[in-house]
Parts: sequence; structure tokens; C-alpha cells
Amino acid sequence: MPGLGASALAIVGALLVTGVTLAFAGYRPIEVYAVMADGALGTPQAIGVTITNAIPLILAGLGVALPFRCGLLNIGGEGQIYMGALAATLVALAFPGLPPTIHLPLALLGGFVGGGLWGAFPGWLRASKNLNEIITTIMLNYIGFWIISYLVHGPLKDPDSYGYAWTVRVPESAQLPLILPAARIHLGIVVALIIAALTHFLLWHTTLGFEMRAVGAGPETSRFAGIAVQRSTVLSMLIGGGLAGMAGAAVILGVQFRLSDFFSPGYGFDAIAVALVGQTTPFGVVAAGLFFGALSNGVGNAHRALGVAQGMTSFIQGVTMMFIIASQSLTLIRLLRKRRTVRLVEHAH
Repeated sequence: MPGLGASALAIVGALLVTGVTLAFAGYRPIEVYAVMADGALGTPQAIGVTITNAIPLILAGLGVALPFRCGLLNIGGEGQIYMGALAATLVALAFPGLPPTIHLPLALLGGFVGGGLWGAFPGWLRASKNLNEIITTIMLNYIGFWIISYLVHGPLKDPDSYGYAWTVRVPESAQLPLILPAARIHLGIVVALIIAALTHFLLWHTTLGFEMRAVGAGPETSRFAGIAVQRSTVLSMLIGGGLAGMAGAAVILGVQFRLSDFFSPGYGFDAIAVALVGQTTPFGVVAAGLFFGALSNGVGNAHRALGVAQGMTSFIQGVTMMFIIASQSLTLIRLLRKRRTVRLVEHAH
């Protein structure tokens, strides 16, 4: 897999292609990119919005990257985000009298457990029934959507909501506090960075992480070496789902403060791009999450100032992914050619 330098080149290539597209659409690319940069990083408030956008992308991106290292593609981040948000909301509302030092970590833990259980189920289906996790996680996304929709329209609906489908506001003791009030940056970014560091430590400095990576490299070889492949499969999906669940918890506890109908704009799906652009490394995911957070914020500013379509964010993401895939394909072709050359030399001797 190419390094982060390849991802950086892919992003540059995507921006060049996007610039040509903007020019054909009648815009001046340099002006659009300048407006985007100003909207994403030009003021403390803009930086705050960029970081706020990045927090769920980082956490959900880690939720894709970790199972990927175990040879699994977690497409269920969106459903895990919803179930994590539900569990965090229930914990926050169930214990209103707790001090913040206990209440907030407990609510975040609830988010991890909710998302983790939603991720562990397709992991178990893959390990025990050999059911493809791509299909099962996609199906669970929709089940998660509609469970939340039912609850916020019914049993959990705020009686004073004036028609809005949401819960009562979570207590302040369970909310992520602002650490930079001028920029509206909350504690969630610190949580995301700590989780990224812990994920890195888990993958590269623990026996469990080694086993997950070994299973991803070759499940049959790992099984022959005595590694519990089924356990690694379930645990990687449980932890990945838990990280995505914490993304949902961060949105509710740090931004919206109420669980609402379809509150996520697609963080779980964007997380797939974040994980792959970040080369499925925890710190690469952090960088990619910040980039896509800035991209979303910058395109919003360009839309307001210049009329650029909001869909440009998705376009840039898609083109970036095409460049990443092309880069990976070229690397794989070179590797296969090198191996073939080595084999021919060996046969010649």
C-alpha cells in the first residue's frame, strides 16, 4: 500500500481535476480555492467549524481503518454512529445527577458500547457463518436509521418539541465542554486524538493488534500459526463499531445535544474515504479527517459566496478516491512484476 505521500499526491491531482471542471463550469478555480481556504481556515470560527466537522470523520474513519487491517471492510459506520448516539443519549438522560467527571466519560463509553455491539454482530456472522460483512453492515445501517427514527418520533420524543422529532436535551454534565470558546472547539477533538493514539498502540504494540494484522495479511496462514481468526474478526468489528459509535456520541454530546431523526449527514459513508485516503493508519486517518472537514467547510463557504454547488465536496472526494485506487493499482502491478522477475531469475539459475 502506498504511503501517505501517495495520498497527498492523489489529493493534489483531485484538486487539479476539480479546477479544470470548475473552469469549464464558468468559475475561476484559483478564486474558488481561495474562498474555500478562507472559509475553512481564515478565522478562528472557521477553524472551529472545520475541526468540529472532522471529529466524527476521524472517529468513524478509525472505525473503518481498524477492521480493514484485519481484512474486513466495515461499511456499517453509519448504523454504528446512530446506535452509539442512541446509547450515549440514553446514558446521558438516565443519570442527570452525576458530576461531569463521571457523567461525560460514562456517556462516551455508552456510545462505544452501542456502536460496538452493532459492529460485533456482523463480525460474528462473518466469523461463524462466513457471511460477507459488506452486505450485513449495509443492511444494519438501514435498521439503525429506522430504529432511531421510530424512537425519536415515539417513546423518546420530547413532549415539548413543538413537532420536532428529537429527544429532550442531554444534561450539561454529559456535554463535551468547549476548550477554545472563541473558535467553538469542544473537547471532542482531544478525545479523537487520544483514540487515534490508542488505536495506533493497539495495532502496532500489542499482541491483539499483531494478530488482527496477521489475519488481514493471510487468515489461513494465521490459523495455521495458531492465531484465533474468528476471535480477531469479531473483536476488530466490535472495536471498529465502537469507534464509529463514539463518533455518534461526539455529535450528540458536543454539537446537537439531542438525538434527532437522521442527524448524521453521512459521516459513516464519508469515513470510508477518510480511512482509505489516510492509508488505514490512525494518524493518516486524523490528517484525512481534518482535510475532509476543511473541504466540507470550504465548499460551504464557496457555495454561499460564489454559488459553487455543494456537491463539489462529494466530487472532490470521489476523484481523490479514484487517484488513490489508481496509485494502489500501479503499486500492486509493480510489485507483481518484481516478483515475476525474481522468479524468472531463480528459474534461470
